[in-house]
Amino acid sequence: MSYLSGGYDIPIRIAYCTNVRLPSERAHGHQIAQVCDALVHLGHGVTLFAPCRRNLIQQNYHAYYGAERGVELRYLNAFDNNRYPMPLGLPGLYLANASLRRALRRALDSARFDLLYTRSPGLLPALLHRGTPVILELHQLPRLGRRSFVRNCNACTRVICLTSPMRDELLQWGVDASKLFVEGDAVDLRGFQRMPSTHEARTNMGFQTNRIVVGYVGRLKTLGMEKGVSDLLHALRITKAEQTFFGLVVGGPNQDKKQYEEMAKVLKLTGDDVRFTGAVPATTVPTALAACDVLVMPFPDIPHYRKYMSPLKMFEYMASGKPIITSDLPTVRDVLDETTAFFCEPGNAHSLASALQHLLTARAEAAQRAARARELVQKHTWEKRMQRILA
Repeated sequence: MSYLSGGYDIPIRIAYCTNVRLPSERAHGHQIAQVCDALVHLGHGVTLFAPCRRNLIQQNYHAYYGAERGVELRYLNAFDNNRYPMPLGLPGLYLANASLRRALRRALDSARFDLLYTRSPGLLPALLHRGTPVILELHQLPRLGRRSFVRNCNACTRVICLTSPMRDELLQWGVDASKLFVEGDAVDLRGFQRMPSTHEARTNMGFQTNRIVVGYVGRLKTLGMEKGVSDLLHALRITKAEQTFFGLVVGGPNQDKKQYEEMAKVLKLTGDDVRFTGAVPATTVPTALAACDVLVMPFPDIPHYRKYMSPLKMFEYMASGKPIITSDLPTVRDVLDETTAFFCEPGNAHSLASALQHLLTARAEAAQRAARARELVQKHTWEKRMQRILA
């Protein structure tokens, strides 16, 4: 009987295998750290295998993420595309994965684990057919090699889909329905237990205003794709004459921040209308959220956001207890509905502006929806997520 057939009620040894640079300033690194920490909190032993790659971040993994010391990190020597002045592109990625698979096979041959876990499909050939259960957590689907990808998915013990649209697509591709489970991302609620007052939070974030603060907190783009910050700026321009709203944009990287600062100037938005803070440490996110009156997720309607996205910011927004305005997308509807959030049309700044103006006359309803979202998010902690995945 496999561990998964009976559930993991006893401590087991888990190998989490990734092909990404750690630590990383990107959301995937944060998500990996949270998953590994949750597994340790549940009493399991976790060894995290990652490639040894050139990294501009000076802090080590545990210091950068504030990660549990119970997570053992083992770097594997493999081809590093980042060490070349001219990255090799897709061939470099294939070479890096092939090299890492060889190193990973050797590492797994020298130790015994009860479960292999990965969010990197490119590593599956090194994990499958070892007589050990494999859980694959998918965050996007490949554009090439569908046949081998489906074959590998069906060889896994479980395939975790971030969203229901992703699951539906995999079913159409031919992945066994019994393998598929939908489980979005989650949140660590410990940072939200003692949030500062709105006034204290705004002081800590370096501003004060009498206007309603509309917050966007998170990375400004994903893989170079817009996440809706431009729509927020245009919505602030539409409502500028009312002098009612103030935008707080918290996130980086710096080149994207500069781009949106220039856009704000073109739209004739001043320091009285919007403030860009740049990226902040993860520990500062609850303070940034506390400084806001309403939080927005104005994602555009493109395939990545419509099918594959489970935004970490959504769960952080829910934990903050602040009203949420979000683009109406199927991936968001996996978690939120009209009882917990307000919706606007994706890619439509006028729709976002209308939703903001609606909140002015629906403050009691906004508070009720925010409270229900905060209650709902109690089911979406990392520990509860991983319990469900391993059940």
